Amino acid sequence: AERLAALARLAEQAATAEAERQRVAAPPPVPTPAKAADQTLVLVADDSKVVRIKTGRLLAAHHYQVCYANDGLEAAQLLQTQVPDVVITDVEMPGMDGFELTRHIRNSPLTSHIPVIMITAADDRHREHADTAGVSVLMGKPYPDDDLIAHIRLAMGQDAAAAVR
Repeated sequence: AERLAALARLAEQAATAEAERQRVAAPPPVPTPAKAADQTLVLVADDSKVVRIKTGRLLAAHHYQVCYANDGLEAAQLLQTQVPDVVITDVEMPGMDGFELTRHIRNSPLTSHIPVIMITAADDRHREHADTAGVSVLMGKPYPDDDLIAHIRLAMGQDAAAAVR
């Protein structure tokens, strides 16, 4: 059992080192021209229907287009046919969690540029894992709605002067 645990730790360390190597070796993101809110598609991936509805209403009130996924697997499938401008994901979801979804996004040349905003109740506990996976912004729950909108505006070049707390 100890040998298996040691092998698992080594495998995890190797995966972390490889992810860091790829992150460092990756070219800097190419700045994209600003998009208006009504031209911006935001994918909300969360297994909580209440959260999806609440987040969707907030985004719609700010004129964003919204599409939804019930979990990371559904989001990954949706990404094969539709490329959103921003992804908002929960951490813990059945099937494929937010970290796996983010790695999936980062590993595809078609989606690697997409900003990923991860929402979690335990932001300090998940910060290192989120950074390793390639999360753009990690927000702890509860968060002010204005902060989420400010992060999206900043990512889309809609408000370069947006000060994000």
